[in-house]
Amino acid sequence: MATKTETNPASINQSVTETFQIYVRQLPDDTKQQAQPEIAKFVRWVGGERDINSLTASEIGEFSDAIASRTSSAGAAERAAHVKQFLAYLKKKGIIPVNLAQHLRLRKSRTAISVSRSYRDSGRVIRLTRSGFNDLSKKLADLQDERVKLVEDIHKAAADKDVRENAPLEAARESQGMVMARIAELEATLKVSVIIGDSGVDRKTVRIGSNVSLKDTASGRVTGYQLVEPNEANPLTGKISIVSPVGAAILGRNSGDEVKVDTPRGEQAYRIESTS
Repeated sequence: MATKTETNPASINQSVTETFQIYVRQLPDDTKQQAQPEIAKFVRWVGGERDINSLTASEIGEFSDAIASRTSSAGAAERAAHVKQFLAYLKKKGIIPVNLAQHLRLRKSRTAISVSRSYRDSGRVIRLTRSGFNDLSKKLADLQDERVKLVEDIHKAAADKDVRENAPLEAARESQGMVMARIAELEATLKVSVIIGDSGVDRKTVRIGSNVSLKDTASGRVTGYQLVEPNEANPLTGKISIVSPVGAAILGRNSGDEVKVDTPRGEQAYRIESTS
C-alpha cells in the first residue's frame, strides 16, 4: 500500500504577495484592518513578485531602519509588530527555514544616543528660532526620504550577483552611512531644542534670535543679521552664530553700543543701530 507523502511548504515556489494574501485571509477581521496595510507596505518594499524564500536577514534589518527613519517611535513599533508577526508565521508554518522576525529590531542610532545623552547630562538645551526649527525639521525629513531611497538602491545593487566588484552597492552603502550620521545629529539636536519666544523679552538687548542692524563705523555700511545658535547659522541668509567673532561681540549688548571685532582684515568697529 502506497503511503502519502507530505509536501514541505518551503519547497513550494510561492511569491511574497501570495504568502501575504494567505496570511491575511486567516486573520480575525479586527486584526486584519490594522495589519493588512502595514504588511502590504513591507511587501512592496521587498518586492511582491519575489520568491518568499529569497528574503534575507539583512533586508529585514534594512527595513527596520527604513520604518524607523520615517515614523515616530510609537508608530514604528506598531508597524514593526505587524510585520514581525507575519514573519513569525512564515517560520511557524515551515514556509521559510529561518525565523526572520528576530531581525526586525528598531535600533536607535549610537550617534543619536551619545549626542542626546551629552546634552541631557550637561542640562543644555539648544535655542532655535521658529524658522530655524522648521528648517532643521525639513532637512531631517528630506534626509529620511534620501535614506529610504538609498536602502532601495542598496537592495537593487545587492541583487546584481553578476558584478564581482559591486561599485554601486559600495557607493550606496557609503552614502547611507553619511546620511544616517547626519540624521542622528539632527534628531539629537531637535530633541533638546526649544523655540525662542518673544514674550517678556527686552528687545533693546541683543540675544539669541535678535535681528540686529550693525553699522561699520569706518565705511558707514549697515548690515542686518540674525543672531542664532551654531546649529542654525547660515551666513548666506544673514544668520550668524553666537560663537562667531561678530556674534560673540554683540551678544548681550544694547542698541547704541559700539563693539570692536577681530576679523581676518584686522580689528573692525561696529555700532549696534537697532535690535528687535
